[in-house]
Amino acid sequence: MQSSGGSVRVFALVAINGLLMSFLDALRSLAEQVADGVRLIIEASVFSLINRADARAVAFR
Repeated sequence: MQSSGGSVRVFALVAINGLLMSFLDALRSLAEQVADGVRLIIEASVFSLINRADARAVAFR
């Protein structure tokens, strides 16, 4: 009896699907890390600006 190769195709599709899902999960994780880093940079910049404004206000008194 000849095999149609159906099981091989299913295995290949499952493997490709798993690979794509892993890749997408890694991209999502990286995007979250970048967003957290950007958020920290923005917060640090805002606090720096606030501190400078406070220092200038004290200097003018």
